[in-house]
Order: sequence, then structure tokens, then C-alpha cells
Amino acid sequence: MIEENPNVSYEIRVSAGKSGSDPTQPDWEVAELENGVVIDNADIYDNLTYAEAQQIAGMWTKKKEEAEGAPE
Repeated sequence: MIEENPNVSYEIRVSAGKSGSDPTQPDWEVAELENGVVIDNADIYDNLTYAEAQQIAGMWTKKKEEAEGAPE
């Protein structure tokens, strides 16, 4: 059996129905993408300010990089 290694990335975007015109408003979300697609809606964190979204995306990216660098 061949195990697939998906390309995981994180996208900061404006939540559906929100304007995204003010970075201090909770109009933003961070989505975890596997090969460019959201696989599980539970992997979307919403109601964030832009700064909060950047912080979460950075934290997730760091954890992913640490996990990839950890010996198996």
C-alpha cells in the first residue's frame, strides 16, 4: 500500500458573508488545505481579526515544520 503525503498549507481569507475591509474586525478565517482543498470544515478557524489569523497560520506552519523535522 502506498501512503500519500498531502501538501498541507494554510490560507488566510475573508469569511463568507464578511467584507474584510477592516483588519481589526472578526472577518477573517484560517483554513487548512490539503493539496489546495479544504478536506474537513473543522480545519477552518473563523471569527478572527487579521492579526489573529496571521498568528494562527504562523503557529500551524511552525508546528508542521517541527513535525516534519522530527525523527521518526
